Parts: sequence; structure tokens; C-alpha cells
Amino acid sequence: MIYAPLSKPTIITSNNTAVETKDFSMTCNATGQIHAYRWFINGLAPGGNRIQLSPDKRTLTIRSLRRMENKGPYVCEIENPLFRKRSNPFTLNVTYGPDNATIIHSANEYPTGANITLSCVADSNPAVQFTWLHNGQPVSNSATFSIIASLSDAGTYTCTASNSFTGLTRTATKNIIIYAPLSKPTIVTSNITAVETKDFSLTCQATGQIHAYQWFINGVAPAGSRIQLSADKRTLTLSRLTRRDNKGPYECEIRNPIYNNRNDPFTLDVAYGPDIATIDHISDQFATGINVTLSCVADSNPPAQFTWLQNGQSVSNSASFSIITSLNHIGNYTCIATNSFTGLTRTANKTLMIYAPLSKPTILTSNNTEVETKDFSLTCNATGQIHSYKWFINGVAPAGRRIQLSPDRRTLTLRSLTRRDNKGPYVCEIENPFYRNRSDPFTLDVAYGPDIATIVHSPDEYPTGANITLSCVADSNPAAQFTWLHNGQPVSNSATFSIIASLSDAGTYTCTASNSFTGLTCTATKNITIYAPLSKPTIVTSNITAVETKDFSLTCQATGQIHTYQWFINGVAPAGSRIQLSPDKRTLTLSRLTRRDNKGPYECEIRNPFYSNRSDPFTLDVAYGPDIATIDRISDQFATGINVTLSCVADSNPPAQFTWLQNGQSVSNSASFSIITSLNHIGNYTCIATNSFTGLTRTANKTLMIYGE
Repeated sequence: MIYAPLSKPTIITSNNTAVETKDFSMTCNATGQIHAYRWFINGLAPGGNRIQLSPDKRTLTIRSLRRMENKGPYVCEIENPLFRKRSNPFTLNVTYGPDNATIIHSANEYPTGANITLSCVADSNPAVQFTWLHNGQPVSNSATFSIIASLSDAGTYTCTASNSFTGLTRTATKNIIIYAPLSKPTIVTSNITAVETKDFSLTCQATGQIHAYQWFINGVAPAGSRIQLSADKRTLTLSRLTRRDNKGPYECEIRNPIYNNRNDPFTLDVAYGPDIATIDHISDQFATGINVTLSCVADSNPPAQFTWLQNGQSVSNSASFSIITSLNHIGNYTCIATNSFTGLTRTANKTLMIYAPLSKPTILTSNNTEVETKDFSLTCNATGQIHSYKWFINGVAPAGRRIQLSPDRRTLTLRSLTRRDNKGPYVCEIENPFYRNRSDPFTLDVAYGPDIATIVHSPDEYPTGANITLSCVADSNPAAQFTWLHNGQPVSNSATFSIIASLSDAGTYTCTASNSFTGLTCTATKNITIYAPLSKPTIVTSNITAVETKDFSLTCQATGQIHTYQWFINGVAPAGSRIQLSPDKRTLTLSRLTRRDNKGPYECEIRNPFYSNRSDPFTLDVAYGPDIATIDRISDQFATGINVTLSCVADSNPPAQFTWLQNGQSVSNSASFSIITSLNHIGNYTCIATNSFTGLTRTANKTLMIYGE
């Protein structure tokens, strides 16, 4: 097959204009020996579900064109086995829009005479044509136009943007309001007089283009549950007026988006009172002949009118009046304050009392004798115009839960008397507002005790023959009577007595202290022990023989008043893990005896608080061994006819008993023996060392060889 070169292809479109959102086709137009068509978009093979190719790939169709994505450039390529050729790049000019028509940001409200400029924009290819309407009537065919604001220019402005290629139209709308200046408002009130605790309304009166009413109280916006505004905020109502909170000044302000105006400040003169009528502070009580002025005040607007009554009878129509006190002036004084505007009346009362001097009081007691722990009462006895009773103990007012006063404070009761707290002196005082008088001081002599009976410090233990003195004390008023008992038997009626100690004087001594006024008795007890000298103790052993490695006990044997046992080994107290003492320390046990450590000497000592005695020293003869049996060093070989001595030694206490065996046959019972060597002496020699006390046996062996010629 012969192929000729291919001519350059061209791209033919399906429409003259490419419109956004519409389908658009391009066909690769070429002649020659064409085997295949291929397309490139922006240099790449086409892809995506919005791009379709005809079966022979000659025609490329774009579904729903987009301005950004489908601009291209587009290239078509033809080829055969030997040649290929590409078209010139083809770029789409996609027409679109207008998108949204937008009126560029400008105000919606203007004052008269303002310069208003309206501009409209809309994204479109090719550029859109604009038309402006005012309340439906054309006013401009350009994107922007201007006017000088007047009230007739208010209304709705519509911008229309059109594209003849896409056939689309978009509109934008703006409402413009024109405002004229506002005149000053005035405040109209609901009542002629503003009365405290009543409701009161203020209305803002004005004309013009008013969008909002705003109130100001003392320069700030009104707030609080007692202030209410009408739905249009034109009327402000004050609930339950008060003189301080609602005085003002009040201002109302009218507003529209361009202009505002305020009224002149308006101040309320709130009528109130009279509040509490108060009689100026003076005493309620006087002596006769005193010049007294009664004055009444009551806060009120306008000022209150006053009237005075004495015991219900009018005595004055002014705020103040004076009297020279006499008994005729005793009684109740009433001040009446009135305000005709508020219709309120207030009253204040004061009672005056006149007093004479008081006579001296006396103190009466409930009992002849004051006894500690008992209750005791003192009564203030007096006559006259007594308003109050007052008590003093040691010059100060009584205090504490053990002191009780009767409701009228005339009687003072001391609960559970004590010698120190309740001695006094006691004084009672009577008084009225002008006079007072005191009783003479009264001192209590409180009977008490005996308290704790105490035996004066002395020892509890004595040796026979000692001088023992026992003394008893007990705090008491009057002084206590004493009795001494020995083992329940009387021995003395004085506070102190003495004896010379003997064993029969041991026992319990009881001191009894009594007070006939208080009826109390207390006792103290002391146990006395008498000690005699101790006899010398002896040491008794657990076994006849002390054997090494065995346990061995020594017991301290003694009689008498023994309090403690004490052991000494070589003159010092026993110590070490192998030495044990019985709980009463009477028996000392040596574990696993050794010949060197446990020889002693041992001593036991007995003691009581006054006497001690020791045993004679006791030395242990520890039986041990035999230790290692040893045959004295000699040669193992001899010629016949030689005198040979065999000696055996073994350390032992008592000394070991020896036995010699030759080839198992006894030949000697001494530590050493001699032989004149012969061939009969050949063999094994055994030394056996034995100690019958320890039950131990030790052996040593030696083999002799005898040689003949």
C-alpha cells in the first residue's frame, strides 16, 4: 500500500455562537488517506462525562458548555500508518450571563438635597445592556446615573441587565426613602400634681416623619420594673412615684434614619409625705422643775402642718413648745403631722415620767450558814420608785451559769457555792432614771470541806526499829477533825502520830477527816511494809556433775522477804544467748556448757528495799573429753630386740582411762607400755581413751613393722 502525505485538517463548529449551558459540536474536516482521528484539549486527550466523540472520533461534542472549563484550545489530528497532521488550535469564545445583577452598595435613606448615585453591575459575555426604572418608569439606559434628592425621588429603583446572545435578563431592586428635618417635641403630663406612690405618665408630642421615640432620664435610657413604655414608646409611665428616683430631668427624642430632635428637659416636683413623724431626741424621764422643749419633725413636700396633744388634749399648733416639769406633766404627748396635697397624716408619741430620790437598800440572806456546793440566795430589800435592781460581786456585774437572778433581778441565787468564787463582797444597787443608791458590802464566809484528805509524803516501806511519823492534812472551813485507824482499829485522834517500826506495825493506815458544818467526811489510805534482815542464800544445782555441751541449772535457795534475785558470774551480771534466767530470776540455766566459759565463780544475791545478801562463790568443775586421743610420735619400723614404749594422751576431766589393743587383743590398761620387739609384735596398735562422766570414748591407731635379720 502506498500513502501520500496528509493535508492539514480544519475544525468546523456546529453553531456560530458557543452559549454557556448549551451543547456544542466540533468536526475535524480533512481529506486524504485517513485511518484515524484524534482530539486534544489543552494538549491532552479529552476526558470526562460531558465530552462525547462520534464512533469514528471525527466529531467532538461538549455537553452543557462552561465558560471556564471549555475555552480550549482544541486541536484535531489525522493519521495513517506513515503520516499524521494536526489542525491549528481552536479557542471557544463562550457567551454567558448576565449572571446576577447587583446594585453597587449605596444607602437606602437620604436627606433632601443629597447627591444620590446608583450603579448596576452584572457579569456577562458579551457585555450587557442596562435599563433603570423608577417606580416602573424608565429613567436611564446606562449602568450608572445620579439625582439630587427630593421627596419625589423616594420609591423603588429597578436595574435590568440583558444579553442578546444568551437571551438572558437579570434584575436588581433598591428602595430609597427621602427624609425632611424634624421639629422639636414637647412633653405633656397626665396629671397636674405628681404625688409619691401614685402612677404618673409623660407623653412625647411631635409631628413629622418620626420612626422612633426615645426617652432619657438624667441623660440615660430609662430602666427598671417601675418604668413602662407604650408600644410605640411615645408615652412613659412611672409606677409608684418616689421623690428621689423620679425627679428627672426627663427628655424625649424623636428620630428617623437621618434626623433627630429633643425636647427641653422636664423636671418633676414630686409631692410626698409627711414621712415618719419624729419627736426630737430628749429623755423620757425628768426630775421636777426642769425646762423641757418638745420638737416634732416630718419630711414632707410641701411642708407639713403640726398639732400637739397631751393625754389626748390639744396643747400646741406649732412644731415645738416648752414646759416647766411638774407631776401634772406626766403622761403621753402626741405630735400630728399633715400634708393636704398627699392627704397623708403621721403621728409620733412620747411619754414623760417624773421621779423622786431613793433610800439605801439592805441585803437579806436565805440561810444562816453558807455551805459549799449548796445554793444560797441574797435579796435586795428597798422601797421607792425603783426601776431596776443591780448586783455587784467584787465590784463587777455578776456573770456565769452558776449565778441566777430573779426576773426582777431583786434576788441573786448562787448555785453550788464555792469558797473562792463566791466569797464576795456583794453589793445591791437600786435606781431609776435620776437616782440610785447602794447597800453596804456583804461578805460570805463559805463553809467547805474537808476536801481531799492527804497523808503527807512519807515512805511506804521501813526497816524494823525505824521511827515512823504519819501526818494527815485536809483543806476545810472550819478546820477538820482527824481520826487514824490501823487495819481498821483506832490508833490516834490527832492529825499526826509516831511509832517505832516492828513487824506488827505493817498494814493499812487510814486517815479520816470530818467537818460537822458541811457534814462531809473524806479519807486517805497508806499501806506500810516492815522489813527484817535477810539470811545468806545457797546455790543448788540441777545435776551432781556439770558435763560439757550439756545444759546445767543453778537455783538460788533462800528464805525471808525477798523482792528480787540477782546473779553474778565472775563478779558481773550474766549476759549472752547461752544464759537464761527463769521469770523470777531465781534459776540460772547454762546452755551447752564449755570448760572455759562456764567455770564461774557464780554468786546469787537476794534483795528487798532495805536488805540484801549474797551466796558464797560457787565454781563449776566442768567434766569434758576425752578430746582427741594421740599416740606419741615414734617410728613405725623396728629391728627385733629393740625396747619400744607406746604412750597415749587425751585431754579429759576427770583424766581418761586408757586401754591398748594389739590386733584387737587387750595388751595394757595404762596410758603407756613397753615391749622388746620381736616378730610377734608386728601389727596394729589401738589406744582407747574413755571418760565415764561424759560417756565419751576416743581412739588412736599405729601400725608397727618388725624386721628380723
